[in-house]
Amino acid sequence: MSRIEEMIRELCPNGVEYKPLGDVCFYPKTRIAYSSLTVNNYVSTENLLRDKKGKTDACSIPNEGMGIEFLIGDILIGNIRPYLKKIWLADHTGGTNGDVLLFRIKHPNLTPKFLYYILSSDNFFNFDNQYAKGAKMPRGDKSKILEYFVPIPPLAIQNEIVNILDKFTELEAELEAELEAELEARRKQYEHYRDKLLTFNEITPPSKVR
Repeated sequence: MSRIEEMIRELCPNGVEYKPLGDVCFYPKTRIAYSSLTVNNYVSTENLLRDKKGKTDACSIPNEGMGIEFLIGDILIGNIRPYLKKIWLADHTGGTNGDVLLFRIKHPNLTPKFLYYILSSDNFFNFDNQYAKGAKMPRGDKSKILEYFVPIPPLAIQNEIVNILDKFTELEAELEAELEAELEARRKQYEHYRDKLLTFNEITPPSKVR
């Protein structure tokens, strides 16, 4: 943090500028045929993973109709039940549907990865959830979301912050993988001893007395 604070003092001594989300990005509307998509590049709320885990392949694609095209660097957020925190930074092109919010940067001094980390924050999801409408399946308010204020520090600071957060993300993924491997080993160990403890030699019936 001392490095970031030093850069802020040097590059923006009067403070960091904040702008409403609607001033720095927009909702793209370019359409794409569902028939041209695959399970890998079709994104819906079904294959966006909760808790900021990105996405997986889709189980199915609509048979007909048009979706919304996304490009590399766009940010996709599940708009149903925003408390699930479904978000993905697109690393390839594809298409999505109206249940997913699609953000594309229009500000010249804002990088996709930095904005992705801003929108991945609990502060943003709390804001989104606060204005969601509906009881059983609440949806984020698309117009209200664009009022969320985001910082626009100099690009050098954005890149430094992204590098730091990338390292933390990689470390978290490594720790999760190690934990999963340890849990799997413990599970197998448990199953081995459970089966051993519950397996007994069959009692041999006594021989009949002649």
